[in-house]
Amino acid sequence: MTVVREVVMVDYARSPFGRGSQKRPGFFSHMRGDDLATQVIEELLKRTKLDRSMIDEVTMGSPNLSGEQSNPGRSVGLMTCPFETRGLSVDRACTSSMAGAQFGIMAIQLGIEDIVISGGYESCSHFPIPLWTVDTDMEKMMEEAIATGAISRGLPNPRMWEIVDQAAMIGMGITAENLSEKFDIPREDQDQWALRSNLRAAAAYREGKFKHEIIPMEGKLADGTLKIVDYDEDVRPDTTIERLRDLPSLYKENGRVTAASSSKQSDGAAVGVFMPKEKARELGLVPMITVRAIAWAACDPAIMGYSATMASRQALARAGLSPADIDLWETNEAFAVVPLTLIKELKIDSEKMNVNGDSLCIGHAIGASGMRVMGTLAHEMNRQGSRYGCASICGGFGQGTAVLMEREEYWDGHRAWLS
Repeated sequence: MTVVREVVMVDYARSPFGRGSQKRPGFFSHMRGDDLATQVIEELLKRTKLDRSMIDEVTMGSPNLSGEQSNPGRSVGLMTCPFETRGLSVDRACTSSMAGAQFGIMAIQLGIEDIVISGGYESCSHFPIPLWTVDTDMEKMMEEAIATGAISRGLPNPRMWEIVDQAAMIGMGITAENLSEKFDIPREDQDQWALRSNLRAAAAYREGKFKHEIIPMEGKLADGTLKIVDYDEDVRPDTTIERLRDLPSLYKENGRVTAASSSKQSDGAAVGVFMPKEKARELGLVPMITVRAIAWAACDPAIMGYSATMASRQALARAGLSPADIDLWETNEAFAVVPLTLIKELKIDSEKMNVNGDSLCIGHAIGASGMRVMGTLAHEMNRQGSRYGCASICGGFGQGTAVLMEREEYWDGHRAWLS
């Protein structure tokens, strides 16, 4: 009979997140996403002191599994581990890297794998997301997107438009507007959340909270200068509520969602290391967290962001916990309305949510963001001495994932995540 093993995360790190813009290239626009991921994995192997032959599998997530981002699990594994290390590539839209981690966690629970490196990456500089605004000619935009390779795998089957709204499948901003209306989240609340996200991220840098999470890497500045960067490019510490209130609605006439309350397209990678609890003890590695429950859910694509709330509810139920039991929450700010809906629906204290800012300013390197919210939360749980935390992320086409984690009193040993 199979014994379900307890799974822990023994380390997590990420690259800085660079601006993924065609008009204003960011400091990683010249780099491939898999090169960012391999740098993070090399640092994790160094910090954990794991022999690379011990890695059973590498899972890598991205919703753009084509061109230079083809088969990332195997290709990144080949660049960092022996031939015998398996590779798994995962596409579940924005949730891809968290979904990959969930598959790795299940393989460890069932004894199929022992040590799994899970993460994801994205170069929005090389795979830009077509931006649909209130003035966009949808048909022309899609033609241009295909012609330029922005949508490198073509369009979904047109028959789907008979089932769901085309705008909800392609224009994520409209799904945020729909969610705002359905759950009555006013624009002012979203503007205030955008302000809070920027100011809290800026404060986190000043206080050194990302020191062990972000791996310094060489970036290229606007003037062509190469420089080691250890920060996220789109955080704006000088943001004011007056500036945010002056911004036009972006996706709908007289809408509630603006550029500030939408996540920033980014270039970056995020990776975690998972193993059975007893294996970590045997190796003298002190875990960051123990995984207590995983969940994924799906909803109407027209309210895509609600999938994070649904997945969080499922994770709580599987762990036998209530929202009041959770000390810290981290949910990807695809749009400000996503955490605000989660707070409203589960009656969460907003001071427990995204305490160091999130994707509205840190950025949304799509394939990396699911792992980033898990790792960012795990670091903060250890800083605060929290017991329970819940990480979640919504994804395009209406799919969300969540992981519920517990920080326990572990044994003495090597805390790789503080290296």
